Amino acid sequence: MYVVIAGGGVGGSHVGQMLANRKDDVVVIDQDQSRCEKLYAETGIVTINGGATDILTLKEAGIERADVAIGTLYRDSDNLAFALLAHSLGVPKIMAKMRHPDYTEAYRFAGVTTICNMTELFQNKIIMELENPNIQIISQIKIDTLLVMAKFPPSISSDGISVSKLSQHHAFAQNCVFAGILNEKTEKIIMPRGDDLVFPGDRIFLVVNRQQIPGISHFLRK
Repeated sequence: MYVVIAGGGVGGSHVGQMLANRKDDVVVIDQDQSRCEKLYAETGIVTINGGATDILTLKEAGIERADVAIGTLYRDSDNLAFALLAHSLGVPKIMAKMRHPDYTEAYRFAGVTTICNMTELFQNKIIMELENPNIQIISQIKIDTLLVMAKFPPSISSDGISVSKLSQHHAFAQNCVFAGILNEKTEKIIMPRGDDLVFPGDRIFLVVNRQQIPGISHFLRK
């Protein structure tokens, strides 16, 4: 993929490096020349010193042939302008970091296909992990769908409990998909099948509806 990222700060540089490690072609635009030089020196990512809301700078970055445009600028108004320009130049997939939820409809109007609501993510993660300390949110897939990691307590049988048996329990029976098991002893992740066992201390990865989490947390505490 060819990816243009607006902003070379912490968020933009980390996303850029992750994509570059995947062998994607990445260009990062930032107004801070020293930041551009540092990013290029440390990662080899192509950087352009300029404003990501300037159409000439975007064309210099090759925005017209980009598969993805990602806005990681600090202000919503700047990310919105970047997204609108990218949309007008035919970028098929536009992603943006949003700080204030009042911008949601504006981002959608601007053609943003994926909105990352930073405030909502932070609030949900804090509240969820305070209320359910044995469950960690890994990622929000959709508004009410999460990828979570749950650690099994030492109270379960040392012989383990099968995935098929867990899936029959009401806590896991609805809106829950077993995505992986991280074995505590081997530190290896397996793709779970019905007869695979979960042992005390193991971690399981689940794709769940947000409403299922309190029930799963209660099961783990028991």
